[in-house]
Amino acid sequence: MKIYSVRGKIVIILLALSLCSNIPMTAHAYGDTAEASVTISAAGDCTLGIDSRYSHNFNKYYARRGDSYFFQKVRPVFSGDDITIVNFEGTLTTSAKRARKTFTFKGPKKYASILKKGSVEVVNLANNHSKDYGSRSLLDTQNTMSKNKIGYCRNTTINYQTANGVKTAFLGFNALERISKKQIKSAIAQARSNKAKIIIVSFHWGVERKYYPNAKQKSLGHYAIDCGASLVLGHHPHVLQGIEQYKNRYIVYSLGNFCFGGNSNPKDKDTMIFQQTFSVKNGKLESGNDARIIPCSLSSHKNTNDFQPRTLFGSEKKRLIKKMNKLSRSLKVSIDSAGNIRSSKRSK
Repeated sequence: MKIYSVRGKIVIILLALSLCSNIPMTAHAYGDTAEASVTISAAGDCTLGIDSRYSHNFNKYYARRGDSYFFQKVRPVFSGDDITIVNFEGTLTTSAKRARKTFTFKGPKKYASILKKGSVEVVNLANNHSKDYGSRSLLDTQNTMSKNKIGYCRNTTINYQTANGVKTAFLGFNALERISKKQIKSAIAQARSNKAKIIIVSFHWGVERKYYPNAKQKSLGHYAIDCGASLVLGHHPHVLQGIEQYKNRYIVYSLGNFCFGGNSNPKDKDTMIFQQTFSVKNGKLESGNDARIIPCSLSSHKNTNDFQPRTLFGSEKKRLIKKMNKLSRSLKVSIDSAGNIRSSKRSK
């Protein structure tokens, strides 16, 4: 006859309950201790459509290859995490009311399936292209995301996702428009009051084609973390910027372009996936820094944009990690050869 400890009996009971109810055993409970982890991947600007004044290439690729083509080479990363978020740079609409600006992007509503097939769960809509075809185009995009069960965040609209029993809040702000620190603080406080354990804040900010963050980016990023953000993600420069460690949290100043239909041949095709695993214990977010970058190119061809991001290996991976270390040199992090982010003793 086997004698089981009280703790052993609890484990057996929990296992039995999991098998009976399909509850994942990612969260482990022993007595009064509960632990869970959530892995979140973040990628940059995704423009699923075109500006018809310049190029129809993206639409031609869709017509020939279908919706599964675009994220095919990065889907193993996105499907292997718990939640993926990208910056959705454009609109999914039938509106013909083009805004008066240099670039306006739109695609048909069916392009939402590109995100679904790519295992993307959340999009940030707080950017300078969300109304490229008027207010209706934003509403159309929001409705299309909702119909496809893709979460979106923008200003006061917070998206909540629950994975492994942990609630995560996604917030988005367009800092190219007038936003106040009071708005940021209020939104983060609302997410906390709604029991979110992880709070991800996306900012559309900075200067296009600049590789280093400016003072406004740093101020807003620091402030968001001071208010309770667990991670800050940045977009708009269309190129990569460095990663900062601030109060044991990360600020990714620019994720660059990713699946970008807005340019048929960007000069700088470097991009990355930022991935972090958060641990929650006894209802509180741990201070661990289990984060890494996955070096990528926005295209599977070097001399053109085929709109199919791919992960990098060998000398290409080594080169991009070296580049990110240079961009992050003054921001208190370093990145090892495997892409893992480490605390650096360097100070500003």
